[in-house]
Amino acid sequence: MISLFIDTSFSDVSIALIRDEKVLSLIHKDIPNEHSVYVTQYIDDVLKINELSTDDVDEIIVINGPGSFTGIRIGVTIAKMYAYLQKIRIVAITSLQARVIGLKNDYLLSLIDAKHDNYYIGLYDNNYNKILEQFSSKEEVQKLIAQYHPEVVDNKAKYYDIEAIVRYSKNLKSETPHNVNPIYLKLPEAMEKHD
Repeated sequence: MISLFIDTSFSDVSIALIRDEKVLSLIHKDIPNEHSVYVTQYIDDVLKINELSTDDVDEIIVINGPGSFTGIRIGVTIAKMYAYLQKIRIVAITSLQARVIGLKNDYLLSLIDAKHDNYYIGLYDNNYNKILEQFSSKEEVQKLIAQYHPEVVDNKAKYYDIEAIVRYSKNLKSETPHNVNPIYLKLPEAMEKHD
């Protein structure tokens, strides 16, 4: 089984090729505002490095946000089109959940700094089942920590365990490519200003 992992949710882009839950190749680069220029090239690169073609990929695992508004849309759109054209399995995992997969604790809290003492947060049980994913204030985060005593993972922590994500994704139902959509949890700043 060949899996293609795509994450464009932040300025650092990750494209990985995985065979039978082992990473064959990973390209992880910080390319702010240049996702549309490099992402398809990185996909082509990981395939060529391993002497594989697009026809060899069996599934796509895409991180669908929250994160950079434009970055998320680019990665999700590429993943959807690839899955649709190749007629292969596609699953989406949030950037919040992806950060805790592979960790062990009764509760896991994933935090992404949303500026101004606000956070995108994801709270999960020990099987990575979502308890909540939302936009929260610092005070709300502190209440959740006091209530659940979770292991806390922020966006400064080690990058995702891609092999654990691939193992976890095997239990997820494949989605119709058209139903895979970005998760924002909060309106883009430009849209908020017009309300």
